[in-house]
Amino acid sequence: MAETYQWAQSYGATPTVSDLGESGNLFNFKDADDATAANYTSNPITASDTADQGRSYEVFLRAHFTGTFNQIDNIQFWMSTNFSPATGLTVYWAGNNVTYATPVKTDSSIATGAVPTSDPGTANVSIGGSLSGNLSAAGYSDYICLQLDVATTAASGDTSLATFTLQYDVQ
Repeated sequence: MAETYQWAQSYGATPTVSDLGESGNLFNFKDADDATAANYTSNPITASDTADQGRSYEVFLRAHFTGTFNQIDNIQFWMSTNFSPATGLTVYWAGNNVTYATPVKTDSSIATGAVPTSDPGTANVSIGGSLSGNLSAAGYSDYICLQLDVATTAASGDTSLATFTLQYDVQ
């Protein structure tokens, strides 16, 4: 069996879908709704403690599986390395979004939970609307929605990288 996996980001109103790759600096939280990691310095997030401010645009990611496999299931997602320093930086998330929504930079009504910071042990990203869902042919997980909140206690300037991990079972 030779499945392949990579992150896919959806953005814009239509949406446009871009395969990003498997690892590395694949996306950045920023004040722009696009799928490039390169332009974050020209689209900074202004820190704020006021509701609907100090937020990145929502980032909509899916796991994109191709190749040959019998079944993929049990998708688990977490932030394995936090920003350093992390003071004033909070990543919100949701991992069971069947439907895409045009990203917003106000307080997300989708990404409202704290992103897990350790392996959850069981599926927390859905496939076909179910945490017990599976793929038996090439396809996508449901959407993972992320949003960064930058409070005024955050250090000014560029942040370090955070690392997000996606784990799954394949047969």
